[in-house]
Amino acid sequence: MKLGLSLITKLTLVISLILAVFMALLDYINVKNFRNAMLKYAVSNADQVAEVINQSAYDAMLKNDKGRMYDMISRIGQDPNFVHIRLIDREGKVVFSSTKDEIGIVLDKNAEACTMCHQENDNPRLHVSPTQRSRIFTNCDDKEVLGFTKAIYNQPACITAACHVHPQSHNVLGMLDIIVSMEDMNNKSHEYRLEFFLFTCFLLIFTGILINVLIQRMVNRPVKLLTNHANLVAEGKLDAKVTAVSDDELGRLSESVNMMTVNLKKAHEELQEWGNSLESKVEERSEEIKRIEHHLHRSEKLASLGKLVAGIAHEINNPLTGVLLYSSIIDSDARLDPELKPDIEKIISETRRCADIVSRLLEFSREAMPHKEAICLNSLIDKVIDLVYKQPSFHDIAFVKNYADNLPDVLVDPGQIHQVLINMILNASHAMPDGGTLTISTSTDENRSSVSTEITDTGSGISKENLSHIFDPFFTTKSEGTGLGLSISYGIVENNGGTIEVKSVLGEGTTFTVTLPAYNRSLIDDFTA
Repeated sequence: MKLGLSLITKLTLVISLILAVFMALLDYINVKNFRNAMLKYAVSNADQVAEVINQSAYDAMLKNDKGRMYDMISRIGQDPNFVHIRLIDREGKVVFSSTKDEIGIVLDKNAEACTMCHQENDNPRLHVSPTQRSRIFTNCDDKEVLGFTKAIYNQPACITAACHVHPQSHNVLGMLDIIVSMEDMNNKSHEYRLEFFLFTCFLLIFTGILINVLIQRMVNRPVKLLTNHANLVAEGKLDAKVTAVSDDELGRLSESVNMMTVNLKKAHEELQEWGNSLESKVEERSEEIKRIEHHLHRSEKLASLGKLVAGIAHEINNPLTGVLLYSSIIDSDARLDPELKPDIEKIISETRRCADIVSRLLEFSREAMPHKEAICLNSLIDKVIDLVYKQPSFHDIAFVKNYADNLPDVLVDPGQIHQVLINMILNASHAMPDGGTLTISTSTDENRSSVSTEITDTGSGISKENLSHIFDPFFTTKSEGTGLGLSISYGIVENNGGTIEVKSVLGEGTTFTVTLPAYNRSLIDDFTA
């Protein structure tokens, strides 16, 4: 896993770097302004000292007392802040200096003390501002010093004095040159810079800690909550919720993330539900396809068998008719030996049974087109019960009716469905030779698009092996029977647009469910069209 700097560390470093650059620039400007202020102060101080000396020199010159003036300059020059103070006449000769070695030296016009007034031409400037009369340079001791010069002008009082030796045309009598040491000012500048640097470092550290705490509380904490929430969502915990700790952008981002998680959970549930429903729909469709294939196979089988049965029944029916006709003639002939009469009656009886079988075979093969009409299923069932309940096989059987109210009519062929119901009820009675309960129930679906009837007996039931063949032609479990009743019923129900199903538990009973389409005007219109 690649490890990098955290967001809070990056923000702290960037902000600290910006502050450091800003504070360095401020330090440079501040120290520079401090030095300029100190320099102006030193120039102003030197100008004041020069003015005092100049005024003293003026008084001493009026009194022609040069010794007093030189003594004052010597005493001022003893101050450690002054390197030297010297008087220079208009010819450039050092008349007096606090440094005795300089007395009598003639300075050149290019000397550093003369360049403020003497430019490239020979005409000196009479009036120069204090700033222009100051200069900073390094002396012979390799120390930085401040030089300040002040001109001594020829005053009107000097012109009229008895001791005056300068002509009136001389505007400048000489120059006072003061050299001040800048060591003290430089030391103060260094101290100020050091103090400012220490203050800057303290301010940077304090600001860095404060920014760290603020970012930790305002940025890092919400980001960690969002990160933990994202990890929980990645683990599939879609019920997780991040707490908004502020009302700023990060707080709104937390609310957006919560909304996104809720939508993600809904989408996940919908997708999961869709997957489950898809699986169930696939299973339902597979079962439906199997049922359709089974019905198609059964229909094809019945169709082929019907053609075969129709041909066989037709061929058998003609000779049976002849046998029945001639045996009836013989039975009614008086010349018949009485001892042979029972045999002839047996022939007639069996011939009629064969004819009935052939009739059923023909009925099975024909599949007559249903003539549909809207009828009440409850009423049709009552008619069938009224028709069969007096037969001997129903004497020990109790009928139970569970009819649903307000059933929609069914759209079927009444005669064919009547035949199916008789067949179902008779089969139920055969399954209960010792008596039992026959329950007939009706119901409709939620959309009222179909009506169902359930015929349940309490007979011996049907085994699982026989249950899958119950609707096959010629399949029967009774000693007497053709095995065509249920096959014919199956075909009739299908031709009327319905379905027939059977459920049975061996030893408990059997339930046949017949579902028929409910009456609908559009279905009638489609059928008649």
